[in-house]
Amino acid sequence: MKKHFVRILFFAGIISFSNVIVAETSSKTLIKEYSIPLELAVLAASTALDTCLNKGFNTTVTVLDQRGQMKVQLVSEGAFPHSVQTSFRKAFTAASRRVPTSELAEHTSTEPSLGQLFHEIGMATLSGGLPIKYGDEIIGAIGIAGAPGEDDAGNPYDDQCAAAGIARIQNRVNDG
Repeated sequence: MKKHFVRILFFAGIISFSNVIVAETSSKTLIKEYSIPLELAVLAASTALDTCLNKGFNTTVTVLDQRGQMKVQLVSEGAFPHSVQTSFRKAFTAASRRVPTSELAEHTSTEPSLGQLFHEIGMATLSGGLPIKYGDEIIGAIGIAGAPGEDDAGNPYDDQCAAAGIARIQNRVNDG
């Protein structure tokens, strides 16, 4: 019994000592990070969905926070089943890469293996994913799937719907 007690004290001492080392070597400042609140995520998603519906498209809209965590996902009646995952991937890509997915689509058109790599790690290189910004900070992202094609000016419909969702909340985002 005494032998086990000594071992427990020994390991408790190691754990305590390692906690001190970790505490001493870790950063002494906190990280401040902005994130899209649920209320604005819902407003952006519903505006984007309405915009697509008004254009005649049954879509899925996903809004994620800056870390790629789900805030809201809306699926219109008649949306294709795969649009759920595709809209998530577009939003995830925009949040992770911090650029519109259409920019990545341009890069992967000249480098097809890059597109395959992105797909393998859960990203999408199709238009329809846009980061949501507060100043220069990415606070979230929106992804739209199910609005195929583009208008006469060459603007993808998915991007148009996503941009409408962001535009709806931008003043409130800027007000902080």
